[in-house]
Formats: sequence, structure tokens, C-alpha cells
Amino acid sequence: MKKIGVLDVVLAVLVVAGITANVFVYGFYNKDASDVSSEMSGTPAVTDPMPSDTVKSPAIDEGTPAPGVTEPPAPEPSDPGPKEPVVNTLVYQLGSPNVTVNGREAAIDELGSAPYSQDGASMLPLRATYEILGGSIELDSSTGYISALFLDTSLKVKAGETGAEINGAFVALSVAPVAKNGATYVPVRSVADALGAEVIWDGEASTITLKIQSDALINASSLLPPVSAVPVDYTPSGIPTVADFDWYMNGGRTAPQGAVRITDMSQITGDWKMLVWIDPDHKMYSEWSYILATLCVDVAGGSVTIMVQELTMVDEDGTTQDISHLSGPYQRTGGSLPGDGGVLIGELNDRYIFTDFYTKDGKQYGIGTQEVPSGEPCYIALVRP
Repeated sequence: MKKIGVLDVVLAVLVVAGITANVFVYGFYNKDASDVSSEMSGTPAVTDPMPSDTVKSPAIDEGTPAPGVTEPPAPEPSDPGPKEPVVNTLVYQLGSPNVTVNGREAAIDELGSAPYSQDGASMLPLRATYEILGGSIELDSSTGYISALFLDTSLKVKAGETGAEINGAFVALSVAPVAKNGATYVPVRSVADALGAEVIWDGEASTITLKIQSDALINASSLLPPVSAVPVDYTPSGIPTVADFDWYMNGGRTAPQGAVRITDMSQITGDWKMLVWIDPDHKMYSEWSYILATLCVDVAGGSVTIMVQELTMVDEDGTTQDISHLSGPYQRTGGSLPGDGGVLIGELNDRYIFTDFYTKDGKQYGIGTQEVPSGEPCYIALVRP
């Protein structure tokens, strides 16, 4: 029986301490140290009392470094870098209380605010536009200044002032902001500059598209439900008067400011009050005159029929005469829709050319010209109700 030597004791202690040792032994001493064993003389042998895969360090199992061992630092979380910007698209239509946000229709705000045109500029409600985008608005009630912030760009405006500030720098506005029905409207260009937006204007559809780079897409759940269109009865009452056409005669013979062009010509069917203003610029006569009448328009498919009746002529000096018994009701059929929002009816030198129709504040308007055989220039205005 072999005696236990000193080396055997050392190995046992190492194993108990959780350290696996591979010891090259050429021999060992017995307890008496009197007999030197040479049974392993020659090629060194590997002595592994307990295979390393069967002994695990408790310290390592518990996630604690062994004494004297420095644990490497945990890797830093990878930096994803800056987010790619996204583009939010807002589409407004003049006169509409709704806006299309990334393809989804929603109400602009709870006030029924709607963009409109003024002095050649399209006006947008400031607070609603910024809040839809997730920006912020603050009103200084002591000064009247409104501060709007989106991302890192600020806009400061005040109703009635043609100057604004973008990030503290002064900019001139084409039209002063307007306070109207609880909202402040500003020219679309100033909003676009402050938002860094691309602006697309569609004159045929009267729409304004803003494409704005943002850090996130607009949350659709934050949008208000769209306002449902309420049918309007445009049937006029009473006979036409000069006062019905003050917007035209004293407004440069154009549509009222802020009126929205009508492109769906089915909307013009029905009765209208009509003014035919004969030679207002005195190109042929020393005095002008006009005719007041009622007009019935019927649009069916691509064809138009009109009926003119109840005619009254008024001279520049105020003389009025009923000419219904002279002209009587008359009808024109076979009119056409040229496709540009107008109506053409009659034959050369005897036709009505209604160039544009508009709507604003529950009224509809039409403007155009009339050709007559005698050649005098005649301008037409329509209104209802």
C-alpha cells in the first residue's frame, strides 16, 4: 500500500479551494521522504485528480470574479445614431374646416376654422396647424404676441402687424395676421418658412399642401373627427336689387375676398340673382346702365340650360324701367362646361360666358361677361341666396 506523500496533500488542498491543477510529476516523496519513486521517470505525466469540467468555481458561478481577477467592463450599449426624419403632409382647402393629415381627413380645430384668401395670400389658422404637428403655442395676453414653437424653430407674430420673428430674426409678412372667430390666421408663407415646409398650391382645387420634415409621424389618434358637410339652401328670395351686387360693383368686378372657387359645377344648379352691367367703363356710351334679372341654371351632365326672366333696367342716373314685357323670359340651351370652372352658353355675339363661380360664408357668387350683337361690353355678376 502506497503511502500518502506531501504532494498528494497539496493537490487535495488545491482541489478543495476550487482550483484545478495540472502538475507534472517526475516522482514524489513518501511520508518518510526515504524512498524516491522513479516509476514515472522519463516522459512527464499529467496528473489531474479531478477533471476541470466536473469542478466549477462557486465564485464564477455566482458572477463574482475570483480573488485577484479583474472583471472586464460591460460593453457600452450601441448608439443607434440620429433618427431619420419623416415627412408629415397636411393638405388644406380654402373654405374647408377639414384638413387631410397623411391621407386621413380631420377637423382643423374645434372652432370650425377654415383657410381663406386675402390680398393674394392664403391664410392658415396658426394654433391649429402647430398643434396638429405637435408644436406649442403661447399667447402673451399683455402684449398680444403669439409665440409658436416647432422642433427648434420659433415664430412670433401679432395680429395686425406685418412684421414677424423667426428664431429672433425679423421677417416681413405679405399680409398682417388676422384674429377671426377665436383663431389667428397668418399667411401660409410665414408658416412654411418657420416650419421649413415645402408648399404646393393647386389653383384648380384651391388646396394648399405642406410637406414638413419632423422627428415622428403625427399620431392619428390625436386628430379630431372631420366636420360633416351641411347642405346649404342657396335659393334666393325676393327680386334682385342693386345692393345685392355691391361686392361686385364696388369691389373691382371680382369675387369677394376670401371666396373659394367652385370646381364641382353641379353645385351651381338652381336660381340666381343676376346683374348685367353694360359699358361701365364708357367705351361706347357716355353713361352706363345695368339689368337686374333672375336666372335659373340647370347643369345636367356636360350640358347647361339657363332661363332669364324678371328683367329690370337701371340707368346711371337712377332711372328704372321694367323691360320684362320687351324681352320677356328667354331660355338658352346647349351650354357647355369648358372644364376650367366656367360655363359657356349661346352663340357667337349672343352668349353668356360665366368664367368663375365661388362660395363664401353660405353664399355663392358668379362672374363673367355677356356678348351682345351691338358689341358693347357687358359684365355679369351672380349671387345667391
